[in-house]
Amino acid sequence: MVEDDIDDVHIIKRIVNKAPIRIRFETCSNGKDALKYLNELQSSASEKLPDLILLDLNMPIMDGHTFLKELRKNDHFASQPVCVLTTSNDDVIVKNAYNDGANAVVSKVDSLEGMSTIINTIVSFWFQTAQSYYLD
Repeated sequence: MVEDDIDDVHIIKRIVNKAPIRIRFETCSNGKDALKYLNELQSSASEKLPDLILLDLNMPIMDGHTFLKELRKNDHFASQPVCVLTTSNDDVIVKNAYNDGANAVVSKVDSLEGMSTIINTIVSFWFQTAQSYYLD
């Protein structure tokens, strides 16, 4: 997860940890740190890339739009699944996220129950329904 809001990280991590499947959950607080982390994983023979990146758009140092553009420039990460979680309902921001390379854009909600439903739906789809694809 790439998110600078510690409260959002704690809420989503708590929800993911209750998922019916075991998920390794790692966080970075901005796009720059996330790219560094992914590059380290990619260069390690023993670590695999994440099955999914949950991405916030509004972050310091490197925002989500810039992160997506940089991620998609790298052949190793071109097909890396990214789900944007955003508080914005602005159609232009959503369209830009897709243009930047997001696989999905989902609106965050204020309630714990609502976020639980959203995260459980994402987990169910990405880890139980969708087929994974990895570049060699």
